[in-house]
Amino acid sequence: MNTIMEIDNVEKSYGTAQILNHCSLQLYEGEIYGLLGINGAGKTTLMKMILNLQKIDNGRIYILGKEISEDYRYLQNIGSMIETPSFYEHLNAYELLSMQLSYYGKKADIEKIIQMVGLEEVDKKPISKYSLGMKQRLGIGRAIIHNPKLLILDEPLNGLDPVGISEVRTLFKSLTREGMSILLSSHILEEVRQTSDRIGILSDGSVKEEFSTSQKAAEWGADFERYVIKLMRRNSYESV
Repeated sequence: MNTIMEIDNVEKSYGTAQILNHCSLQLYEGEIYGLLGINGAGKTTLMKMILNLQKIDNGRIYILGKEISEDYRYLQNIGSMIETPSFYEHLNAYELLSMQLSYYGKKADIEKIIQMVGLEEVDKKPISKYSLGMKQRLGIGRAIIHNPKLLILDEPLNGLDPVGISEVRTLFKSLTREGMSILLSSHILEEVRQTSDRIGILSDGSVKEEFSTSQKAAEWGADFERYVIKLMRRNSYESV
C-alpha cells in the first residue's frame, strides 16, 4: 500500500502541558483512518500541525513522501475541515465553492459537488440561512472541491441527522474508492466504527493502539464500544 501521510514521533507542548509525545501514525492510499481520543487528547492539535496551522516542536510529518515545510504548496493536495467551518455567509453554496476553486486555480463541476454533499435543494440560498448540518455538508464540499489526495476532517458529522450521517458516510467511502485518503476524528464512536477502515486511539500524547476496525469489531462483538472506551481512558498498557 502507498503511504499518503506519515507522522513520525511528533511532539507538541503548550507551556508546561505536553499535548503530543512521540506521536506516530501512517495513513495509506484509499483508506479512512478514524482518530479517537477523549477531549483534550490532542486530535485537533495534530490535525492543525498537518496543515501547518500549528508548529511542530519535534518530529516530522510527511505528505506524499515529502516533509512538510514553510512551502505551503503541499496543501494543494489536502482538503480539510477543522472544528466548526466558517464562511462568508452572504454568499450561496455555488458562489462560495467557485471562490474556493479560484484560490486553487483549478476547475471542477461545482453542481456535481453540491449534489454529492446533498445541498442541491438549497444551493442558491444564502449560507446565513443554513442549519448547522447544512454548513457541515458545505464544509465537506469545500474540502473536496479541488479533488485532493488527502482529507483531514475534524468532527465532520457534527450537526448531521441520521440520514445526513448515512449519506456522508457513503460519500466518504465513494471518495476512497477513487483513491482519496481520509483522516477523521469524531466523538461518535459508532460512526467511526462504521466509517473507518482503521482506528487509532490517541491517549497520553501518542497513538497507543491501532487496529483494523472490522477485525476488532468481529473479535469483541457487542463489547466493542466498552473495549474502545477503556483504551481511550487508559494511560498504560494494562489488560483490557
